[in-house]
Amino acid sequence: MRPDSKRSVFVILVVIAALAGCADKGKVQTAAPMSSGGSMITIEAGNYKFSPNKIRVEKPGLLGIEVKNVSGSQQNFTLKDLHGKIIKSVDPHPGGSVIVNVELPEPGVYTFYCNKTFNSTLGMHGQIIVGR
Repeated sequence: MRPDSKRSVFVILVVIAALAGCADKGKVQTAAPMSSGGSMITIEAGNYKFSPNKIRVEKPGLLGIEVKNVSGSQQNFTLKDLHGKIIKSVDPHPGGSVIVNVELPEPGVYTFYCNKTFNSTLGMHGQIIVGR
């Protein structure tokens, strides 16, 4: 193997190891109930991950989501319903946050992801588990 090839392989392995370290380890966080009904959760977006990336909601209904962009670049939060239809898509500015309220009408697994190029592929996706 040529020295340039060895260096390229080393760089690729370092990048893969770094990205693996960015992955959330599968912890499920339960959304906090609100006195007005429904639930609330804060999700941090940045560095190719959402934290938390697995959220449990006790029962169907209103969910308030604060999406905080903790990175220095543009991020996105796109939420899909049980059938793959987009419910909400927002773009919090670097260092900013956006609050969205969504109705999750039935039990099941709702998915969310970042729609920026390659972000979802690199691990920027998650689930909201309702009533399970």
